[in-house]
Amino acid sequence: MISLNFKLAKRFLNSKRNGPLSRFISMASTAGILVGVCALIVGLSAMNGFEYELNNRVLSLIPAGEVHATTPKGFTDLKNIYSKIESLEEITAIAPVVTINGAFNHETSYAPAVIFGIDPPLEKKVVSLDRFMDVSLEVINSKNTDKIILGDGIRRKLNLKKGDTIAFQSIDSNINNSGFGNLVNHTFEIAGFFKTGGNLDGNFAFINIDTAMNITKLDGPNTLHLGVNNMLMAPDIISRLRYTDELFCDARSWVDTQGKLYRDINMIRSIMYLAMILVMAVACFNIISTLFMVVSEKATEIAILKTLGMPRRQIIYTFSLMGVLLSLKGSILGVTLGVLISAITPYVTLHFKDWFGFNLLNEEVYFISFIPSKIDPVDLIFIVGCALILSLLATIFPAVKASKVDPAKQICL
Repeated sequence: MISLNFKLAKRFLNSKRNGPLSRFISMASTAGILVGVCALIVGLSAMNGFEYELNNRVLSLIPAGEVHATTPKGFTDLKNIYSKIESLEEITAIAPVVTINGAFNHETSYAPAVIFGIDPPLEKKVVSLDRFMDVSLEVINSKNTDKIILGDGIRRKLNLKKGDTIAFQSIDSNINNSGFGNLVNHTFEIAGFFKTGGNLDGNFAFINIDTAMNITKLDGPNTLHLGVNNMLMAPDIISRLRYTDELFCDARSWVDTQGKLYRDINMIRSIMYLAMILVMAVACFNIISTLFMVVSEKATEIAILKTLGMPRRQIIYTFSLMGVLLSLKGSILGVTLGVLISAITPYVTLHFKDWFGFNLLNEEVYFISFIPSKIDPVDLIFIVGCALILSLLATIFPAVKASKVDPAKQICL
């Protein structure tokens, strides 16, 4: 009986006796589902790509959490502080850091930035820095001169190259008689650059922690970088740490400092789900119109089937299967086209500047200059499943109407 339902559904759909309007609406419903499925796959693949690049680039360069000292001299009792932080099992690494706010000066140009004085072996346990740098991070441990690794954005802004010297000005934490901090000047030799894309390249620089301690005259590091076993759980972990001791009142997670883009990606993903499902819902209404027209055109055939003894439920199954077949056809074409477009999108957008003379995305804003794409099989299953479920729901009413065709009235007609 299932085989009979399938054959009848396929014959009704492909019948040459269907009117031109019925065939057009059938094609429109298939095309609507195709467009909805294709657009949703392309959009979600792009969102997955952005999320992957965010995790792979930005979140690799920033710590999961930061703890800032509340005293001007920094953390002076590191042993006690470490023991309190390590009481949370989710925290996997701690790196002492001296954070210095100031501005770089080269010739007549200035660039505001934050210098991180780090201990390379400890910092590597928290973040992955070397993969974005053109030199080894250990180069800042040089004993001969004070070395610095700059972000590529600072290099471009000040027109720098390796081996150049650059001046840095910051404000001393000690207050002078006038009530202001003293201006501190220090000169560095540029050892290399790092590039991740986005505003991190224009704001950050790295030096050795001992050099930073000498510049700031602190008694201890003023910042601790924390690594956790799950970046997505970092806000909850850091919030628990914040209330462990009064010293941790300025503890922040990466969501507080860099989470805006991550939240935007998830918000756009949710909006895209809603918008594309609505598109498919509209396409499913076309399926309702198609089936109603088929019921009208095939009323005689339905009457013959009922006269031959076909039960009402089998007629319902047949017309429901017609709607599912329309949706399945559109879904298969949509998945094929969506996967193809998603696969070529990174290549096309990456070469956009070569072909048209401008970048499609400003990497200083979006941290990359191309649209990434990452196809998730779970998304494909979800999208096709939604399309089939919506189309099945759309077929119920016309299928029930088809089962109510009265053979006696059709014979009289």
